[in-house]
Amino acid sequence: MAVKVTLVGVFPTVFSTSCKAVCNPASLAGISATAQQFSEYPEEVRSNVEVVLNAVRSLLRYWPDVVVEVVSAMSLKGLALSALHWRAKGVFAVLEGKRYSLPSELQRLLDDVERAISGLTHNS
Repeated sequence: MAVKVTLVGVFPTVFSTSCKAVCNPASLAGISATAQQFSEYPEEVRSNVEVVLNAVRSLLRYWPDVVVEVVSAMSLKGLALSALHWRAKGVFAVLEGKRYSLPSELQRLLDDVERAISGLTHNS
């Protein structure tokens, strides 16, 4: 069983779940080619994208097998996760049912991902 991290926030439509870039989060880290496109979005959206990019880069730098799911807060799943975790604004991550506000709790998320992966390898 793989460790799965879900990132939730308000994003431009390029981050919809049907987007191939989201299906492979590693390609998100190379999103610089669309930087001009992002300049047209409001600051909150651009900020959310940057937070997610940093989180994905950090997660995949150490653990390339971690499953990263990016969910728009405007989707049904995003609304449900926001309600479940009492989060109305900003980007947050969910790992094993725990919420992490990003970017302020990124290090705590990374530490917990490492613990989860260690637990999987010790239980194998």
